[in-house]
Amino acid sequence: GSEQAHSQTHPGAVYVHQGRTWVVDDLDEDHATVVVLRAEPEYFTQARDVTDVEILTEDARIYSADDQFAWVHGPVKVTNQVVSYQRKDIASGQVIDEEPLDLSARELFTQAVWFTAPSEQFVTAGLTTDRLPGALHAAEHAMIGMMPLVASNDRWDIGGVSLVLHPDTEAPTVFVYDGYPGGVGFATRGFSHAATWVIATMEAIENCGCPDGCPSCVQSPKCGNRNSPLDKAGAVLVLRFVAEALTRAVSVPPEMQQ
Repeated sequence: GSEQAHSQTHPGAVYVHQGRTWVVDDLDEDHATVVVLRAEPEYFTQARDVTDVEILTEDARIYSADDQFAWVHGPVKVTNQVVSYQRKDIASGQVIDEEPLDLSARELFTQAVWFTAPSEQFVTAGLTTDRLPGALHAAEHAMIGMMPLVASNDRWDIGGVSLVLHPDTEAPTVFVYDGYPGGVGFATRGFSHAATWVIATMEAIENCGCPDGCPSCVQSPKCGNRNSPLDKAGAVLVLRFVAEALTRAVSVPPEMQQ
C-alpha cells in the first residue's frame, strides 16, 4: 500500500522481491514510479519516519472524572513523513551511516481510538516522567499487536502514535488508527471493546517471559522509530491504569475540538 511505499522505496532503499535484491535508484513521487537496480549489497536499509495525528472531532467518549481519563473515538488526520534511512551491515547489524531524505508527507484521513490522561496520573500509577515515553510507546505497540482479538484485523492494517504531550489533548495520549482512508471499522470496534482489549494486552505483556520486550509483546515490525524507546514494565503500569480507569469511566458528550 501507499502507506508503506516511502519507507520501502525511498532512494537508496534495499528492496527484496521474490528473493532477489534491488537498490532503489530513483523515486518519482509525481508519477508513483520507482527505478531499481539489481545489486547484492552487504547492507540492508531501515527507514525512519515521523507520524503526526491531528484530532478532527470526537464521535464518542467515555470519561472518568476521578483521574481525568478519557477513552475516545473519532476521525483524525494522520500525516506520515519518511525523514531518513540507515544503512546497516548485514552480518553484524551495525549502523554504517544515516542519510536524510527529502520526501513529501503523506496524508491519511481515517478513524482512530485513543486514550489520554494527565501525566501526573501515570506518575501516581507508578511511572516516573522519564519512563513515560517508553511506557506509552510500548503500550501502543502491544495494543496494536492484540487488536485482532477484538477487531479481526491484521496488524499491518492499523497504525499507532504515542505522545507524552499531544498538541490537541495537551496530555499523554496513545492513538491506534485504521490504515485505510475513511477507516474500516477497526478503531470503532477497539473503542467498543475497550476493557477486553486493554486487559488482554496487559496480560500478554505480563505473561511474556522476555526480560525487556520482544517481538511477541512490545516490539513492532513496522515501528518508524526503530523500537526505541520501549519500556515493557512501564507498559504494564500504563495499561493497568487504563483498565482501572475504564471501570470508572462513563459515557459523556464528546468535546468538540476546534
